[in-house]
Amino acid sequence: MRPKQNIIIPLQQQGSMLVMALFVIVVLAYLGLTISRLLASGTDAVVHEVLGQRALNAARAGIECQLATTFASSPCTNLPQFTFTNVRGLENCTYQANVAQKSVIDGSLTRTYAQFTSMGQCSVGNIVVSRTVYIDAML
Repeated sequence: MRPKQNIIIPLQQQGSMLVMALFVIVVLAYLGLTISRLLASGTDAVVHEVLGQRALNAARAGIECQLATTFASSPCTNLPQFTFTNVRGLENCTYQANVAQKSVIDGSLTRTYAQFTSMGQCSVGNIVVSRTVYIDAML
């Protein structure tokens, strides 16, 4: 005599593929959302890095202008605040530079201590990035 076998009736399995398909769709949607968020944050990081370098270059230009005005025989013609309009790569960038000086007495010598400061700022859309450069000098 043959042992009794369990026979699965197809009516008992209806809907199991629907549950599996729904699970796969949810998992793939979550994976797609995660990848799109990673790509978006990576793009924002690149934009901030590029604007940061441009802002640093603008700040350096301001420091160099202040140093040229203080130490060189030919002063810089740019104002302490300058907006780059026709400089390729520095569009929408500005710098604001200033010099703070004070006298320092060292024994019988009186020297002038100067701190040069320049802040460069660049913007694209609603993203604004700024960098500040300081240089100290004894005149």
